Amino acid sequence: MLDNEEMTDANDSADVYDNIVTGATANELMPNPGLVDEEFAEAANRVLRDAAEMVRRLIPSHQSAVGVLVDGDWTTMRKVFSLSPKYQAWAEYHAAAVGLGTHRWLLEQTGSVRLTEAELEAHPEWKNFSSQASVHPPMRGWLATQIIDSKGTHWGLIQLSDRETGDYTASEEAALNQFADLLSLTLEALWEVHNLKLLKP
Repeated sequence: MLDNEEMTDANDSADVYDNIVTGATANELMPNPGLVDEEFAEAANRVLRDAAEMVRRLIPSHQSAVGVLVDGDWTTMRKVFSLSPKYQAWAEYHAAAVGLGTHRWLLEQTGSVRLTEAELEAHPEWKNFSSQASVHPPMRGWLATQIIDSKGTHWGLIQLSDRETGDYTASEEAALNQFADLLSLTLEALWEVHNLKLLKP
């Protein structure tokens, strides 16, 4: 049972973001989404929401985001957030990712990235959110990695920002990569189940 101090800490870190739940997106892999596709989308949505919440608590941060997309096509991007009460003002922010700046750059790299706030803002691909600059929650440091499955397919990326205290560490970067591996295995398994269901007569 939680004592009063632990209950206060839990409330202080509660996710304030209301993620929009979307159905299957028409794309090259699911050109005309049917029932099996919708089942996959529902399961994937649940996994992504849980992953965003869990990774923010695993590596104590005020912001996390998990996004997946099909074959590098940013129009298929499905992105979920988890924000601490510090970012209550952005609880209704729902602009879609479009694949510019550091987002696009990360998916072209191999491995993870760990930057302080100053290093992020000095990065050559930093665009300061472009047209979203006035409404996007600020980023205070960046810890991110790609979600890559066993076949080398890039599913998307996991991002953390605004560590609760100090800057992100090398051990936290390693933990994020392990978490991404688990997430990729989960998504890959869901996709395999989806494909097996499609093969049923």
